[in-house]
Amino acid sequence: MIEVKISLAFKKLSAALSAVFGQSILTAITGNSNFLNPFPVITDLQTAVTDLKNAIALFHPGDKASGEAVKAAKRKLNPVLKALAGYVEYISDTKVTIALSSGFSIVPARQGRAKGFTAVQGLQSGSVEVRTLSGANSYVWQYYAEPLSNADWHQAAVTTRAAYTINGLNPGTKYWFRVAAITKNGQQPWGNPVMVHVV
Repeated sequence: MIEVKISLAFKKLSAALSAVFGQSILTAITGNSNFLNPFPVITDLQTAVTDLKNAIALFHPGDKASGEAVKAAKRKLNPVLKALAGYVEYISDTKVTIALSSGFSIVPARQGRAKGFTAVQGLQSGSVEVRTLSGANSYVWQYYAEPLSNADWHQAAVTTRAAYTINGLNPGTKYWFRVAAITKNGQQPWGNPVMVHVV
């Protein structure tokens, strides 16, 4: 069995998306029978999310103090989410379904290592940035929204670049992403997919 790893890509989100992501984790964890004794406690997450939302609501463009308040609130939320991600990872062990019920995105330890494929939340809501380290002539990018069936894969693009941003995804939905390299010998096999909980 492969140990489940929780993605920490949320640390790169903007303040507004961090608040949305934090709220989605709060909703998923609260009352979740898989996580009876979360650490940090739910109230810590609730407080951090609320503080960030309040700071964003009071933000005024050009006002340095309100901008610093937003940054400070985001800096307080990230460690809470990171610690909670560690707790979820520990409890989930090798059980992907349990990990996904937390609202966090997962990166199974085995996936994408050989070809360096990554998928992370983009800078805009409803976007995901996909990238591979494989050298090829071009790349085919696909995604699907859960639940999975073989008919659910959608082609996002075929590019000559080894990175692409997929837009127009539904916030609050879990998507899987994959890439296939196209070389002089034709399209190569699909790599292991990566899951992202899109915000």
